[in-house]
Amino acid sequence: MSELAIEQTKFLVTGGSGSLGRNIIKILLRMGAKHITSISRDENLLKQAEAEIGSSAVNFILGDIGDQILMPRLLNNIDIVFHTAALKHVSLAEQNPREFHKVNVSSLLNLLDNSKNVKRFIHVSSDKAIGVINCYGGTKLLGEYLVRETNKIYQGNKYIIIRCPNFLGSRGSVLEVWKTQLAKENKIILTDPGMTRYFITLPDAAKFVVEIALDKNFNTETIYYPLKYTKKFVLGDLAEAFIEIFGNKDTKIKIMGAQPGEKKHEDYIKDVKLTSKEELKKILSKLPF
Repeated sequence: MSELAIEQTKFLVTGGSGSLGRNIIKILLRMGAKHITSISRDENLLKQAEAEIGSSAVNFILGDIGDQILMPRLLNNIDIVFHTAALKHVSLAEQNPREFHKVNVSSLLNLLDNSKNVKRFIHVSSDKAIGVINCYGGTKLLGEYLVRETNKIYQGNKYIIIRCPNFLGSRGSVLEVWKTQLAKENKIILTDPGMTRYFITLPDAAKFVVEIALDKNFNTETIYYPLKYTKKFVLGDLAEAFIEIFGNKDTKIKIMGAQPGEKKHEDYIKDVKLTSKEELKKILSKLPF
């Protein structure tokens, strides 16, 4: 599967303290990696990840991927980059376009411009880059253009794009928000129960990303989708399944309407069969809440 010696390979995971980053690091450690650097600008998350992972093979660095002094120094000694760091909330992007451009575009460009010594660069993008109608999707699509262009600039290296759907149960996801609302008022707030979304669990997403990164036969012209792990749900079904697992007979649902920039039905490279409420309940019951 891999032409790389994992124990000797030096990895960098941006956003390594986040939900996906932590899962990627855990997989690399299980594979025998000895040289992993994780960078995050959130010191509380960094300390949480450090305690959770608990390995001397991981060097946790507090820093900003937009730092034009730090990143050239870090990247000079890295073989493979997993770029997971990004701002991700659609409605926040509509209100803060400069900050989303700074993190999702300018900081990515800082990484790419200093990656001439990197063998492989895995850019984790989003299904929001398909049929763009909002600021967040725009930043992810522009980021993909930059990654593809860098394949031409540093032709000896390999820059790969992976488009993932929503990460179910990740930090800041709708499930985490609902858990907070449930504990506070025994109700959850729903935008539009008829919305459909694609999703993937964090372990499956991390597994797919690492598989592609270490595959010697990947194609830099291809945008990769984790189709075999992707599921689709109706938001109302997810809410009802959530209440049946975590709520009680008195739990209420409040409908607030779609937020700025949200699609009713998201796009994907290929349609996926709807996941039933019963299957959603099984998936939710296995999440580490």
